[in-house]
Amino acid sequence: MHPPSKTISTDMELFAASLAQRKVSVMQRTADDIYAILEYGGIIERYTKHSVKINGAYYLREECEFTIE
Repeated sequence: MHPPSKTISTDMELFAASLAQRKVSVMQRTADDIYAILEYGGIIERYTKHSVKINGAYYLREECEFTIE
């Protein structure tokens, strides 16, 4: 049985996940109010006030949800 996923959103949580090289999944809510998985689990390469870079792709923090297991 897998542990529940934890949503991360603050700079401190993103920093800790990147430092520990935790796999981060990225989801985005669609217009139909359904979550679509954009990234199944990658290491944070960089983050700023507005975006997070995982596996070479940038995801906007205000539009996406980031989770770790």
